[in-house]
Amino acid sequence: MNLARPQSAGRGGTTRNELKRAARRLFAERGIAAVGMREIVEAAGQRNAAAVHYYFGSKDDLLRELVVEGADLIDGLRMRMLDEAEARGTVELRDVVRALVVPNAEMGGANGESETYFRFMTSMQTERRQMFDQWAGGEHSAGYVRCLAHFHRLLDHLPLALVNQRLLFAGLSLRTLLAGREAARDAGAGLDHPYWGEPVATEGMIDAVEAVLIGPARGA
Repeated sequence: MNLARPQSAGRGGTTRNELKRAARRLFAERGIAAVGMREIVEAAGQRNAAAVHYYFGSKDDLLRELVVEGADLIDGLRMRMLDEAEARGTVELRDVVRALVVPNAEMGGANGESETYFRFMTSMQTERRQMFDQWAGGEHSAGYVRCLAHFHRLLDHLPLALVNQRLLFAGLSLRTLLAGREAARDAGAGLDHPYWGEPVATEGMIDAVEAVLIGPARGA
């Protein structure tokens, strides 16, 4: 007997994607615990109250798929950018910062990932941090691990504890900026917005992350 869940093909695939898009938005706007399965079904315009269970199994299974899909979109582009930078020869700090930021800012996705993923990710890290770290790590974060290796090499003139602190602060700052950009665009900020438009938003985030990493050290 084949017990595999329906995959993205035909109408079943469309329904599955509609459920994921609706769920991601609800989780992004209201948090994980506050959203029930029935609300996801209703927001997706489905009539079958058991649709989420049918397509995903459980709420945690749905959450895992949302986390992994977004992580893979980001990591795939990050790996390609690092491959290109390394193939050119010398990898500069700006190259690595760009590989860290751009895949987040330009993650794309055919099912609305770029509309709500970072606010959803914020909810996951707040309410289900251990699950998020487990699901988004390993094979889904190989590009991020490569970025960290480059950062440690390029910043080895600084104390290791300071480098690690700055990497933590840079990551938190970037996620906050990405979530803020999503919210601003939901509220109507267009591509010509002075702060959240493009390319000013992406270049500004690159500048901000780089500034966190290379700012003067304490006591310098």
